[in-house]
Amino acid sequence: MTTVYLCMEVAGCPTVCRHCWAQGVPYGAMPLPDIVWALEGAHRFCDDHGLGFDAYPMHEMASHPDAARLFRLFNEHSPGPATVFEPLATTGVPLATREDWRDVLRSAADTGTVNLWLAFHGAGEAHDRQVNRRGAFAETCLAAERIREAGLSVGCNVFVTTASLPRLDELIATLRRLPIDADVWWGVASFLPTARSRHNERVGPTLPDLLPVADRIGELTTPAGRAWWADLEAHTEAAYVRRAVAGEWPAARVDPTADELALVCRPNLDVHAGLAGRYGERYGNLRTDGVEAVLGRAIAAGRRPDEALWFGDPLPPALELAARHGDPAGLRVHPGEQSVRYLWGDRKARLT
Repeated sequence: MTTVYLCMEVAGCPTVCRHCWAQGVPYGAMPLPDIVWALEGAHRFCDDHGLGFDAYPMHEMASHPDAARLFRLFNEHSPGPATVFEPLATTGVPLATREDWRDVLRSAADTGTVNLWLAFHGAGEAHDRQVNRRGAFAETCLAAERIREAGLSVGCNVFVTTASLPRLDELIATLRRLPIDADVWWGVASFLPTARSRHNERVGPTLPDLLPVADRIGELTTPAGRAWWADLEAHTEAAYVRRAVAGEWPAARVDPTADELALVCRPNLDVHAGLAGRYGERYGNLRTDGVEAVLGRAIAAGRRPDEALWFGDPLPPALELAARHGDPAGLRVHPGEQSVRYLWGDRKARLT
């Protein structure tokens, strides 16, 4: 059964992170009555047409004025028995700046959230520059303390860049001081074919940057990430080129969202194909055109793979991409195959 997955842009992000896959930016909050109306109408349409329905709020739900009410609202429109906010990803900034942070965290806990997930991009100003917000590092640290004070668990991702490495000792000391009681994942950001991600490549670490700290970080990261740090050379662009040309590229994974029709509802109730921050065809406006007409157009258009949203067409095989657009001497380290494939695909697209 096809499931309509409606990503609703209910509140903008107080930060503008340079590597954000969702291209988060500040924008005003979608009024609560609009959120309720859109969810009810879209869910009713799917029920009437034999479709599944699911929805998720973007970009930073914790910054919405009615955040405490949104946890229950979105869970009511989720098909699963468990909360959709486990873990709840947040910059932490709203939890540090809003006076009702206790109410927000209590509402999250009451609807089943156990863990909140933060992200660090360096110590002090290195983090602030990466997310384009002065004081963001201190705010994220305060959020970690408030999450634990509220009785919830906190974990985090730590993204390593050439800008953060000079203050690595300070960052490690800070993370040890904070009451982080869940996993801490250390890694590097994936490449995406966006202007923001291309700009972020300026601080993307290479093998020589990471080798001196690999053993140390490998001991700090979550167990699932230790093998990656133990063999960094295997994750350089050069190594990916070698494997692709030799025909040793891993088989494509089964897409768990193959039966999902991903749609984005903008703050003005426009509906597009695509992902948050990456908008494809516009199908109309839920309010002015009507839910039936808008979602009917979306169903008729069908699903497009995520790759097509980025590039317009599916990418060629890895062997062809590597041979034509790969750097056989490239030392930039990537978190996985998709990151380097997207880098090659972006080079191809920019040439044409």
